[in-house]
Amino acid sequence: MRVIAANVLYIKIDDQDEIASTDITKNLTFLGLTEAPSLLNNYRDESIQDGQFWNYSRYGMTTVTAKFVVTFIDRNDFKLAKHEVYRVFAQKGIFRLRTGVEPDVVRYCRPTAFEMTSDPAEGNYCQFEIPFENPRGLRYSRINTDKMTDQDFLSLNINLESKERQYHFAGSTSFEVFNASDIAVDPEMQNHELKITMKHNGGKFTLKNETTKTSWTYNKNLGGNDTVILDGINTYKNQALDSISTDYGYITLAPGWNKFTVTGANDLDVTFSFPYMYLG
Repeated sequence: MRVIAANVLYIKIDDQDEIASTDITKNLTFLGLTEAPSLLNNYRDESIQDGQFWNYSRYGMTTVTAKFVVTFIDRNDFKLAKHEVYRVFAQKGIFRLRTGVEPDVVRYCRPTAFEMTSDPAEGNYCQFEIPFENPRGLRYSRINTDKMTDQDFLSLNINLESKERQYHFAGSTSFEVFNASDIAVDPEMQNHELKITMKHNGGKFTLKNETTKTSWTYNKNLGGNDTVILDGINTYKNQALDSISTDYGYITLAPGWNKFTVTGANDLDVTFSFPYMYLG
């Protein structure tokens, strides 16, 4: 198991193994990340009326800036360090970034152009910044809810109440699901990740979030060995697309507690899987 250090940036590029900034080149020190939410407001112009009228708001792409300093013995040493930094951070893939301060919170970014310059008349160090584009403008929990332990949850949400949280329910027609995100989970309008896995032996049933007034109904019969997954807005039965057997509904989750009811399936076994999403 990797030992997490506070002053280290952990980088995972596409499907490669995760590496630590301390492994990139000797004497490279990570100084921290900076990022702020980007809230974009859209307005419409009514040509005969003064001003503009609000249309909608959305979260825009943000810039994540990673700050470093590298020390070196001489110019050749600096050139070697510079090459090793570029070899990692000038790749075209998706970078998953997390820090030792918040090891269970990740960002999915793409690096942009950056320079490493050092004047020979100055000391043997180079301080530089690497800007990353975060297209979704959000941070995410490193693991999804169905894989979280209580320790994982507390490391992400230390200021929240200690009320027990569950994401798997069996044989219950009323239960509550906690969304620790800063925003609503909306797979229909925002394409957010939400996978609900269900097993039921019987006919038509409905899953409803009473808090957000969203619901989903499965209209066909299921056997004891069947598994139905509502993955975002698409339904799969035993891994085959089966949205035609539903009412084409979907589920959203408000921030905080969400009250669910089940009708038509007293035996429903259901698991909710999604990452928490954070603004800053």
